[in-house]
Amino acid sequence: MIEELKKLTIKNAGFDIDDRGDCVLLSEIILEKTDEFISYNTIRRLFGLITYVKPSQSTLNTIAKFNGYNNYAHYIKIAPHKAYWSEKEKLYSLINGEPDDIILYINSSKFKNEFELDFIISLCRELIYLNKEAILEEVFNSNYFNQNQLNYSEVLHFGNSVGELLKTNNKLGKKLLLNINFLNYVYCIYVDYSNLNGYYGEWSKFVFSKTNDIQLKCFAQAILELKNYLNNKKVSYSYFQSIDTSNFHPILQGRIYTIQLLSSGFNIEDLAQIIEKNSKNSDDSFLIDFFYEPITIAMLSKNFELMNAIINFLSNKKIIPKYYYEEHYNLYKLMRLFYLSWKNKFENKKVNLKIEVSDLDFKYSYSKFIHLFVLILKYHNESVNKNILNEYTELLEKINVPFISKEYLLNYFE
Repeated sequence: MIEELKKLTIKNAGFDIDDRGDCVLLSEIILEKTDEFISYNTIRRLFGLITYVKPSQSTLNTIAKFNGYNNYAHYIKIAPHKAYWSEKEKLYSLINGEPDDIILYINSSKFKNEFELDFIISLCRELIYLNKEAILEEVFNSNYFNQNQLNYSEVLHFGNSVGELLKTNNKLGKKLLLNINFLNYVYCIYVDYSNLNGYYGEWSKFVFSKTNDIQLKCFAQAILELKNYLNNKKVSYSYFQSIDTSNFHPILQGRIYTIQLLSSGFNIEDLAQIIEKNSKNSDDSFLIDFFYEPITIAMLSKNFELMNAIINFLSNKKIIPKYYYEEHYNLYKLMRLFYLSWKNKFENKKVNLKIEVSDLDFKYSYSKFIHLFVLILKYHNESVNKNILNEYTELLEKINVPFISKEYLLNYFE
């Protein structure tokens, strides 16, 4: 922050600090403006014209006052917000201006700062809200998506932030399903299981019929097969049998494995073979990613044998502290509670869930769907469950799939 304060000082002084004369002049200006004195030698040290010495708190406070802040602590607190506000003001200005200016800006070298991801999210959300389809598509075709290498946590943050809004404007979303960046950054990220019989199921059918990208095609087909399962229809693995998935993202590999599981049943040897094949050249993160979808399907299909296998595979694995692994780990902990509840049922015990469940936070597109399982767990382990049943029933009406019913909750551990 000291470097940023120095840049701000040069800007407000109106000249560069290159020699002793500049330091003397700045010292005089600071005295005149703040009624506080900083020697020109202190300024020379601060700006590296002589051997640098870390400035005192008093010097930093005076420099901050010169730049309009109460003291250095006030500068530390406010300055980042001012930069953020400046970016937001730029955003609103662009949206109300010419469409070409938006694309020109995000393709320019100026668009490289710590707020760029938040800027893009805000921009896309504003364009969705204003129904500006043409500009939104140009944004997805911009250099930001074509050239910028976002890490997976950033992709998740973007996709879930934008996808949430498209739930209420899914007609606009469907118009973007031919855009490869929209597919990779939104459709494949905001996976809306609570709307498989609604817009998201329709999106998946459209993507499968239109895309030539094999991973996207597999992703969409896996979604459609899960939709079949939730509608009590036959699940088929035949589409995936001849496809080499070894270079697919581990989460997609796990998703495809669940279709094999739902179509032909659980086989520990098949699972062990997949893990052995992929774990030789990867760290524990492969397993943590791979099992994300099987954990969900294990709970959905009441497959306690699979739950036990996953626990055995992951029990000694290190959960790497990446942003999105928090969601994965919470889902894993929820599944362990299901397995423990099932196991303890035979010993006529109940699991104390009050602390465990309250610590689990599900914030992505699965949240509403996963909340069904939180309610199931609470219903079978808490003494007062009338309100839980009412909440579950209300949620069922929104998700609207015949596989999950009131009887599904009541008989879950039978």
